[in-house]
Amino acid sequence: MTPQEFIIAIAPYCVKYAQKYGFKVASPAIAQACLESAYGTSEKAKHHNYFGLKYRPNRLTVNNGTFIDGSYEQETDGSYYTIADQWYNFDTMEQGVEGYYEFLNIPNYAKVKTAETPLEYLQSIKDAGYATSNDYVSNVYKVIDNWNLTKYDDFSSNKTKGEINMGNSSLIDCTIKSPNHSGQRTHSVDRITPHCVVGQLTAEGIGNCFPAGREASCNYGIGRDGRVCLVVDEDNRSWCSSSNANDQRAITIECASDATAPYAFNDAVYDKLVELCVDICKRYGKTKLLWIDDKTRALAYQPAANEMLLTVHRWFAAKACPGDWMMARMGDLASKVTAQLGSPAPAPAAPATTTNSTLPGVPFTVDVIVPDLNIRTGADGDVTGKVTGIGRFTITEVSSDNEWGRLKSGAGWIYLANPSYVKINGSTAPVAAPVVAPAATTENATDNSFSHPEVPFIVDVIVPDLNIRKTPDGDLTGKVTGLGRFTITEVSEDWGRLKSGAGWIYLGNPSYVKMGNSVAGISVTTQIANKNAFLVQVTADVLNVRQKPTAVSRKTGAITDKGVYTIVEIQNGWGRLKSGLGWINLGYTKKL
Repeated sequence: MTPQEFIIAIAPYCVKYAQKYGFKVASPAIAQACLESAYGTSEKAKHHNYFGLKYRPNRLTVNNGTFIDGSYEQETDGSYYTIADQWYNFDTMEQGVEGYYEFLNIPNYAKVKTAETPLEYLQSIKDAGYATSNDYVSNVYKVIDNWNLTKYDDFSSNKTKGEINMGNSSLIDCTIKSPNHSGQRTHSVDRITPHCVVGQLTAEGIGNCFPAGREASCNYGIGRDGRVCLVVDEDNRSWCSSSNANDQRAITIECASDATAPYAFNDAVYDKLVELCVDICKRYGKTKLLWIDDKTRALAYQPAANEMLLTVHRWFAAKACPGDWMMARMGDLASKVTAQLGSPAPAPAAPATTTNSTLPGVPFTVDVIVPDLNIRTGADGDVTGKVTGIGRFTITEVSSDNEWGRLKSGAGWIYLANPSYVKINGSTAPVAAPVVAPAATTENATDNSFSHPEVPFIVDVIVPDLNIRKTPDGDLTGKVTGLGRFTITEVSEDWGRLKSGAGWIYLGNPSYVKMGNSVAGISVTTQIANKNAFLVQVTADVLNVRQKPTAVSRKTGAITDKGVYTIVEIQNGWGRLKSGLGWINLGYTKKL
């Protein structure tokens, strides 16, 4: 299931049960499910627990038992620790969503229920103790913004399940609906694509251009007198630009024009196009409309949350559309709309001076050098995610134009042609003869590739924020946001799997991690900053962690991985964990 398919599947249930339990917005719950379950791919999602709901006695009625699993929790100082606990099990996705709302249906979450905006909802749920992550509110809100989930906050009574509509422009003068569309979009709106209709038609005339069977449509048509016709609801993907990827994210507008080149618009049409673009941008929370006149750079550009991008039909097919007259005015359109939105006019984009035109033989590695690079389903395909941290990745296939590369992880394709985005490294394909590497120096000792100890082994993370990924070189699932010591149980090339089960971290850069010793059945002597601290290995299958060093103290978690942990204090046979989670009974551990 892709992220888009997950959202489409779970959103109607969130809307249904938000209304049933009296909540005012649904978008935060949808975004929480996306983030907590990694778009339905996490281990807990296999139990239809999409919200990280820990078991509470006598709290829910819709679940079907519980299961044991670990979780990655964050302290207020930014450090992480691992706990194992009981989690709710559900039989279906719908049951899992209803369980979430039933879980919140207690006085402790009263402010969440009355919150009227997504941000108020998220801050209230964080304040009530739902999540421990310091960045939880901002991380969930980014998901809402990226996928335009606020469209699901319209609880109008004339909407049925799966038909929640963002709303259309108030500038509409007539409506002639076309059946030619793909249904609900799979991408949030961040583009506008103006077209020339090749004829001085009325608004109604444009609307009548798209009967069943023609396999074409648009969201809006602007007639020769400046009147606007609604053809396909904004929530739905029209068939207008010869590109599924573009039309999934663009509002498409057919404009009355001359029937011959350069297909000029009259003043009434152009002025209404400006007005309609301003209206669209305002309703989607955008403060800038951008025009980048280079196709490659424009299609590789990911608009910021406050930006809308202009695209044109001729980029996707051998068409003159929107005509040379409009092409010459795309920059003017962007400037006029942006000015009316209250932002400074965008500066003309500088042309790229260099490209990564020569690529080595696959497989090869690249260093991503921007903080957020889109991952797509194919070369110039739909966006499925982002590389959200700078790092090294392996490319196993390149597109025919040498501009796109497929990630080894299988996550998708990234754009390689812009040296401002990625640095191309050498091929990693096997060579015919062995190559003798020079002796390592401070300058060339840039990876840990040849010094992995036998697993399991310990590493010290020495950067303040190291990405955690679902698989080696895969999707981002979180971050190690504090320096600390971790156990690695499996190695794949330059990646190591965390014993906690949180995911994989990159081991190949000594600037990120410092290798420790193997803990595979041998006694490990490790130098620890606190002279009284020492390492223990848990020998019990389940070892409770308690708030205080007594057996009757409140339980704060449980250890189920028989892992290696650092003890910083001893009292009456109990040891205090370095993570700060609490105390464990040392009778169920072995000192290393």
